[in-house]
Amino acid sequence: MAVVFALNMALCWLVFDLRKKWNSVFGKKIGNQDDLLKNVVSGLTQIGTRLETVESKTKFLESISKISVQKIGFKRYNPFTETGGDQSFTLVLLDQNLNGVIISSLYLREGVRVYGKLVESGKPKQQLSEEEKGVLEETLRKGIANRV
Repeated sequence: MAVVFALNMALCWLVFDLRKKWNSVFGKKIGNQDDLLKNVVSGLTQIGTRLETVESKTKFLESISKISVQKIGFKRYNPFTETGGDQSFTLVLLDQNLNGVIISSLYLREGVRVYGKLVESGKPKQQLSEEEKGVLEETLRKGIANRV
């Protein structure tokens, strides 16, 4: 008799535990399988709508990422012996297709000069100084290794 009572108690505890887990997953409001199926279909429809929104935003972000700056090179240097410190610099900004600009600032006693040069497919459109060549080559080398 005690064994039957223990089995009944264990069975009641399992049913209670199963009902508790069912309610935590599906909620207490669901009374039958039809309501459960309706809720599942409704949830899937909402997920599908959200997924379409995310996909459209992802496509837009992918399209603008191709033309955004992805590779950057920078170097400070002293091109002239008569000036002190590394006041001059070269900055390289390239997109995914290796198009972009090289911006160089040369510090002189008389003032500062700034030059901008185009880069298309990794090739400069104007003649480069040795410093500019070095920064561009380093940027291209790093950029190719980091490409996906």
